Amino acid sequence: MPVAVYVDAVAADPDDRDIEAAGLLDNLHGRARQERADLVRWLLSRGFNVDQIRGEFSPMLLPANRMIGDDGTLVSPQEISDSSGVNLELLRRLHSAVGLVQSDDPEARLLSRADAESVLGAARLVEIGLDPAQVTLIGRLLMDGLTNVAVMMRQAALHAALHPGATELELAQAFEVLAHDAEPILGPMVGDLLRLALRHSFETEAINVFERTTGTLPGARQVAVAFADLVGFTRLGEQIPPEDLGLVALRLADLARTVVKLPVHFVKTIGDAVMLVCSDPHKLLVTILDLVDAAAADDFPRLRAGLAFGPAVNRAGDWYGSPVNLASRVTSAAPAGTVRVTETARDVIGDPGDIQWTPAQARRLKGIRGGVRLYGARRIPADASPAQ
Repeated sequence: MPVAVYVDAVAADPDDRDIEAAGLLDNLHGRARQERADLVRWLLSRGFNVDQIRGEFSPMLLPANRMIGDDGTLVSPQEISDSSGVNLELLRRLHSAVGLVQSDDPEARLLSRADAESVLGAARLVEIGLDPAQVTLIGRLLMDGLTNVAVMMRQAALHAALHPGATELELAQAFEVLAHDAEPILGPMVGDLLRLALRHSFETEAINVFERTTGTLPGARQVAVAFADLVGFTRLGEQIPPEDLGLVALRLADLARTVVKLPVHFVKTIGDAVMLVCSDPHKLLVTILDLVDAAAADDFPRLRAGLAFGPAVNRAGDWYGSPVNLASRVTSAAPAGTVRVTETARDVIGDPGDIQWTPAQARRLKGIRGGVRLYGARRIPADASPAQ
């Protein structure tokens, strides 16, 4: 796509008075004012206009954004629908799903061309037979996940470009180079990882005879669910900066991903906790024990974990059902450095030879009716002598 060239009212070689008159230095003083003037002169020389610079929250990112598709052109949903052949209603639903600005007037030119066209790939899924409502949900979930990825990539770019005393102009130029170099990598990277996820997506979702016969979506499955959380995380938050606290939570997620091996699945992080599921409760228990041990060996805040077993359903990548809530409550009741397992899960696991069970008294757990009998679980060392 050709890069648009912009004509601007500011002189071709503007001085600070021209830039100031355009309102581009408002509320800036001293070094910040001079840096912005240098940046604006460079942006104008690169073809950006005053309105673009004034309307951008962070003008230094304009060149990088252009490298990844934003040519400065504003379009309407109607124009994109007409040029692509995608149904206007579907297009607007997808725009809403990924968080783009909406207008009652489909001919209002409010979206950048890059943003407006970003959902066309998702819209093509309808053409191959997928339900429009499901495709809309897919778009929302992709955007939810990729937003977190984008934040981390931004931080990585900042880490690569920032240096003491860096000016706005230097950062703008560095970000432009990074965006230029990264742009051809982004599509294959995301596509390859999505294909990886698809290849493994049915490992806990085998379609049974009833579902094949009736043509219904997979329903509830008997699965084991486990949570592990950091003990004393709230208190820790009062002792260290928020940035360091966030790094602790990220370390837990990284540690869990290192320990988890298929068929166990890492579902998500929830603040200071991680959630894992598996159709085989024994394998999940071993994984949770490995995670608690790994944290203890890694100079990490102590973990506690809880595991439950029962019927749950997977929808949009998350799990719903009684074992999810129960596993969370069991985790909250577990002492630091231990793993607690519900009686149902313990009965399904049985006595595999590598687990030592310790009966614990029944506990009343918040939101759970009646007492819940729990068992402590420990790994039996491989070289331990069998009981006589």
